[in-house]
Amino acid sequence: MKMEKKNNFGEISSENIKIGDIVAWSRWDPSISNWKEHLGVVLEVKNSIISNRMVCITLIMPLKDPKIPVELFTFSLKLISSVEEKEV
Repeated sequence: MKMEKKNNFGEISSENIKIGDIVAWSRWDPSISNWKEHLGVVLEVKNSIISNRMVCITLIMPLKDPKIPVELFTFSLKLISSVEEKEV
């Protein structure tokens, strides 16, 4: 019996996200009792072990203050603007 390699959790979502892309994500804001959308630039896409499972994580620099990099599950991101690959 041959074992198949399965994709890491969120890895399929990462196929369309590259370093330099602008992405959006939402977080609950209790002060307004609603979801608040945030924007940021992708710094790194990597696989990490979380709770004994390999998952795809994206490091993002938010566009608004505080400009402190955040790590989010890649599947929770929405691509807003993609970096254009230039032909040489």
